[in-house]
Amino acid sequence: MTYFPLPKIDLKLHHGQAAVFRHAARFRILVAGRRFGKTHLSRIELIRAAKGAGRRTIWYVAPTFSMAREIMWDELIEALPQSWIAKKHETRLEVRLINGTVIQLKGADRPDTLRGRALHFCICDEMQDFRPDVWEKVLYPTLTTTKGRALIIGTPKSYNHFYELYAKGQIRKNQRSGQWISWQFPTIMSPFFPPSEIRHARENLDPKTFRQEFEASFESMSGRVYYAFDQKKHVGRYPFNPALPIILGQDFNVDPMSTVIMQRQPSGQVWVVDEIKLPSSNVPEVCDELERRYFRHKAQMTLYPDPAGANRNSSRGESDLDVFRSRGFRKIIYKKKHPLVSDRVATVNGMFSNAEGEGRLFIDEKCRHLIESLNQTIYKAGTPQVDKSQGVEHMCDALGYPIHYLFGNRFSKLVGWSY
Repeated sequence: MTYFPLPKIDLKLHHGQAAVFRHAARFRILVAGRRFGKTHLSRIELIRAAKGAGRRTIWYVAPTFSMAREIMWDELIEALPQSWIAKKHETRLEVRLINGTVIQLKGADRPDTLRGRALHFCICDEMQDFRPDVWEKVLYPTLTTTKGRALIIGTPKSYNHFYELYAKGQIRKNQRSGQWISWQFPTIMSPFFPPSEIRHARENLDPKTFRQEFEASFESMSGRVYYAFDQKKHVGRYPFNPALPIILGQDFNVDPMSTVIMQRQPSGQVWVVDEIKLPSSNVPEVCDELERRYFRHKAQMTLYPDPAGANRNSSRGESDLDVFRSRGFRKIIYKKKHPLVSDRVATVNGMFSNAEGEGRLFIDEKCRHLIESLNQTIYKAGTPQVDKSQGVEHMCDALGYPIHYLFGNRFSKLVGWSY
């Protein structure tokens, strides 16, 4: 018999984690808020499965291969005692153990690489971001011949395929059969998440996003994208103040080019004081219009653009941001990658109304294109995807880049900062 010493990690589980770990159902569905401890639970589950008798194949599957590496590889290697490991292959994210068991980390974005295997145990992490058919058509069949088990984990993202799996685990007939069980645990159940962070989230997220991310609540994503915007509450006279710094949000869609001009107030509020919408235009014309309106205040301006503006244009040999710099717009701040649309939308909604019902973002009544964009940008029917068919979303995008940078995820990565 192969001897397995205990792992040299903390194996303690809090109440919610323990309930999931101890349950004997074949398919367990965990719906949890942020910082519930899903990664810690996952690695303990992997260790338990690996310690079983016989040669077994165990997978940890994330939405992408790179996410699987980022979330679990180091955690797994730290958790497994070296005496358990026969061989590890970091490029393939694969560990072979002395009992013949193989643990592999996989990405659901390449489903063809997941077919044709017989699995004994599988963890599907961040299931809400998998393609809808990956579980039913690809992963579930890998568990049939072995009668393998699965732990499916995620955070709500509207009523999508993950909700359907959760609902299956709530049916008593499925529970009594020992096949399915599901849980819904809010962040507050986790001892790892300090109350101060919950308060911060309430102050900065809109009610729907807070319920989804921290209360593990499934929320409808139909209708208006910027649902927290209320024209009666958020539109009025919010004039330009020449004494305050100027924030520029820029979307680089050619038709139209969209610019939002904002100012942070001493009170902490953000006022959208002006907008520029130029059909069939280009960056030099945007610069012309900014200089025409605010030529005396260029030194007060900071541009927060669409990160795509850093890409060089093959015909000109320079990027859109190079054009801005050549025209004297020296303060340009942007992120390495586009923020997720859902994150950007949530931040804007949170500025209009946080979970406490307080708003910090207001729009001058002359910004009719932005107001129209906020009112008319909708989701595609039955999906969490923004409907771009009407082309009304560009002004909202211009608004979202600076708002997300300044008030969004505090751990987002800065890449561009030029003077």
